[in-house]
Amino acid sequence: MDISRILIVGAGELGTALGGYLRTNGAEVIFWDANRSKVSDTHPLYEIVPLVNFVFLCVPSWAIRSVLSDAASALRSQTVVASFSKGIDSSLGYTTGELLPGLLPKHQPFVVVGGPMLAAEIAAGHRAAAVFASPDDAAAGSVAALFRSGVFMAEVSRDAVSVSLAGVLKNIYAISLGIADGLELDGNAKGWIVSRAVNEMLGIAEALGADKKIILGTAGLVDFVATAYSPYSRNREVGDEIVKNGKCDLKGEGTMSLPPLIVRLGLRAAEFALLNAIKNIVIDCEPAKTIVDAYFAAKDHAQRRD
Repeated sequence: MDISRILIVGAGELGTALGGYLRTNGAEVIFWDANRSKVSDTHPLYEIVPLVNFVFLCVPSWAIRSVLSDAASALRSQTVVASFSKGIDSSLGYTTGELLPGLLPKHQPFVVVGGPMLAAEIAAGHRAAAVFASPDDAAAGSVAALFRSGVFMAEVSRDAVSVSLAGVLKNIYAISLGIADGLELDGNAKGWIVSRAVNEMLGIAEALGADKKIILGTAGLVDFVATAYSPYSRNREVGDEIVKNGKCDLKGEGTMSLPPLIVRLGLRAAEFALLNAIKNIVIDCEPAKTIVDAYFAAKDHAQRRD
């Protein structure tokens, strides 16, 4: 069997872009999507997964549970499952790195993927970067090997939990830069928001026991900058649209991850002013300008210093 036979679950923008990249590099790629009109192979997932060596989950985090409920039992023991989703499971409050071990067969190799991988840029042949994280070194290395090239920078890590948390945080805080765009804030104000966002990401990592170095690396800070400033970013776009259209029911990884993150932080959630400002706008539907003006006017902007 070809060791590069890959099933991509989710034929959206990211899945399609990754599939195109992998095919260019000689891999055999099969697509599956719940929307059967997007794919040519309409067999059930449990019939396809035994035929491949890699399963790439390119679906929103809220779809992972249902996807794996149909496919997990049919996985071959050596098949590597790699998740490109960057969100939190709303029912348990788990990041992807915490969720997958409970949804997959015992000892099934899995990888969590973080880093800046904007689909439109990958599809256009532009550079991208990724961190492939797994407690199984061989699994992380095997997926990373599929991507290493002159245009795709690949790193590996053993800390799947911290890498997945970094992806969650960068999506949530990218919304704040979208809000800033919608309010037409200037560069000085955006720079202040970026500094606050990074500071709070580190504080949340500490509160949840994650590695701060990963938050400051490719899976965290680098991905945050790419997401927060890119016209292709859905999470930045959500913040912008909320301001311009006055609607706060837009769905994205950042908006869906925000409530379970706050629940998980518990009493410590009160420590993070920008996080709460985003919540006030995105979840509580309070006027963005009022919340942002109050945020900048607040006297307590002392930075955490460790």
